[in-house]
Amino acid sequence: MEFVIKSSEEIANMTEEAKASYIVEKNAHDLSELGKKHDEAMEAKASKEDLEKLGEEIKALKDARVDALEGALKAQGVEMSKFKEQIEKASEGKPVDFKAALLEGLNDNAEKLKGLKDNKSTVRLDIKANQNASDINSGTDFADMMPGVGQIATRQTFMRNLFNQRNTTKEYVKYNDQETIVRDAKNVAGCAASTHDSKITWQVRTMQITKIRDMVDICIDMMDDYEWVSSEIRDLVSTDVALKVDEGLLLGSDVYPELNSVDAVASTFAAGDYATSVQSPTLVDLIHVTACQISDAGENNKFTANYALVNPVSFCLLRVEKDANNRYLIPNFITDDGVNIGSVQVIANNLVPVNEMYVMDSTKGTVVSRRGTTVEFGFENNDNFEREIVTVKAYERLNFLVRNVDANAFLHVPDIAAAITAITA
Repeated sequence: MEFVIKSSEEIANMTEEAKASYIVEKNAHDLSELGKKHDEAMEAKASKEDLEKLGEEIKALKDARVDALEGALKAQGVEMSKFKEQIEKASEGKPVDFKAALLEGLNDNAEKLKGLKDNKSTVRLDIKANQNASDINSGTDFADMMPGVGQIATRQTFMRNLFNQRNTTKEYVKYNDQETIVRDAKNVAGCAASTHDSKITWQVRTMQITKIRDMVDICIDMMDDYEWVSSEIRDLVSTDVALKVDEGLLLGSDVYPELNSVDAVASTFAAGDYATSVQSPTLVDLIHVTACQISDAGENNKFTANYALVNPVSFCLLRVEKDANNRYLIPNFITDDGVNIGSVQVIANNLVPVNEMYVMDSTKGTVVSRRGTTVEFGFENNDNFEREIVTVKAYERLNFLVRNVDANAFLHVPDIAAAITAITA
């Protein structure tokens, strides 16, 4: 690049360090120009006197260049001394950074630098600086990103898997049950005449398929910018629907559009023939008694209880019950883990209210579905298209069918403590 000559005013406004650097550069430029003149004079066969004069000017510029270099180093030393004390304080007990190492190198070679003018030698500085974490502006920018998205705890769904599954293509499902039966078979003597009142009536009933839905509005930019957001939102709405279905199958009111449910179908526990009949009963005994009641309701032929649904608190207490000698109670009809009591499997879930229980023959219930869970994305909701908002929607159409003749296969114990008291001998 062409050297630019600065005015005296510009030079006056320079710092000492910049002024020294400018002088070095100007001397180098002048030396180069004199060198060119010397070469031209040689080619033109100039006189000896002219050549000697040019040689003296070149020598003078070289000496001035060395003086300028020394002046530049002195100017830099002044600047370095200003932050030397700061560096010493900040770096005490810490790895040496480059600036501090450079200053140390200059100090160690001070004598060599003083002799630079006379011997025209090169001074080599060996700078040894350590890198530390502070040299990176933000270490978190280079963190190792763990895969996936951490999930908040969600209640496990379980009700649907307990029952039969059936698909339908209609909004309504009808079923035909025997309503009444009169059985009047009699003993007859020979060919004597006899009268009989045996009779059967039927009743057709109808169940309507209902719907459970959830939806979320989300900016399409967010879905475009973060590839995991779409799946997270899809999982959110589909899981919400599954949880609502799970709740409806156990606790729905059967008042449209709510689902029919175990709670809506089940009879309420009453001790009946088992009142004041069990010695020192526990929850295990109560489950056993309710299973017997269900079997009795099915004429000990049609119903066999296979599930007892309890709150996790009740299930935990069931497995830590002890006798008077503090020995764990494990009857011969219960597995060591307390999960199976005779033919009944105990299931613990937070959906079941504390101190309540449902016992049933689940083979007598059917989940009837009109398609499966559907997840849709659309712009058609309000001003979604105008604002680039996507509505993510999940829904399912279904209901819970229990034939009228099978309702007694389900039993609800609304107060476990009271029920245990009722069967206590």
